[in-house]
Amino acid sequence: METHGSPPSPAEAAAALRAAEQARAAGTAPIPAWFFPAVGLLVAAGMASVMLPGPAAVAVLVVVVAGLLAVNLLYSRRVDGAGIEPRRLTARQGAALGAPLPVAVLACELLDDRWSGVWAVAGVVLACWAIGYGRRHARRVRTAK
Repeated sequence: METHGSPPSPAEAAAALRAAEQARAAGTAPIPAWFFPAVGLLVAAGMASVMLPGPAAVAVLVVVVAGLLAVNLLYSRRVDGAGIEPRRLTARQGAALGAPLPVAVLACELLDDRWSGVWAVAGVVLACWAIGYGRRHARRVRTAK
């Protein structure tokens, strides 16, 4: 566990140890609460980048891809350090999470001539979808135990 400045209090350390023991007993680590909002914000930035001029859009997309890789790497490193298996979405869950993206891109392509801001709106909708999906997924994992 990383510390920034001061070590964790005994209560925080005990809570972290209990969480790690529960995850180890379950066999998989829970997907952290920050994961889905981070993915949603990165997807929103990628969608909004379409409104930028060519080089700026490419730069934003490079940052988005790097951010998505970093989010996955951060989760994997955190879990590997605890010695437990990371929780993965099933193919069906991944499809449910990603299904709105092609629909949003198609809708934006069709509506872009009327208002280019549709890309930003779609980005916000996709971010909300990812955050909502993450909350629902976490609730289902908690109630399944």
